[in-house]
Amino acid sequence: MEKFDRLAKRVGNFLECFAEISMAVFGLCLIGFVFVELWQLVKLSPLFAGHLTSFDPVLEKIITFFLLFEFLAMAAAAMQNHGHLAADFLISLGITALLRGLIAEHGTPTQNILTSLAILTLIIGEILMHWQNNREHHDNK
Repeated sequence: MEKFDRLAKRVGNFLECFAEISMAVFGLCLIGFVFVELWQLVKLSPLFAGHLTSFDPVLEKIITFFLLFEFLAMAAAAMQNHGHLAADFLISLGITALLRGLIAEHGTPTQNILTSLAILTLIIGEILMHWQNNREHHDNK
């Protein structure tokens, strides 16, 4: 049984190391993608492209840039916390993603209301989570 425990610990350590290395490689790839999107955004600017006929390509590149930037922030947070992400960080990412979708898509009025309600729900959830954490913190003193 002791041999199995040692083997399980080694396999677990290997998998943890592999996951951290994979997350680091993923982060480096994201950095490259962020720079590619940033360069394409610069190329769409009036300095390089001249006159813009539509803002849709620019908006699309901006949204893609911030999406990649959020993934990069998530990878960095996961690396700093050994693969764990805080709930408030994930809620903030959700709020940001929903806001980005609301700004970019302009769906039907019903869809906009539902998206706004989802954003409000996440904000209320984050407020309640912080309120509960502060309450527990003060009760422990």
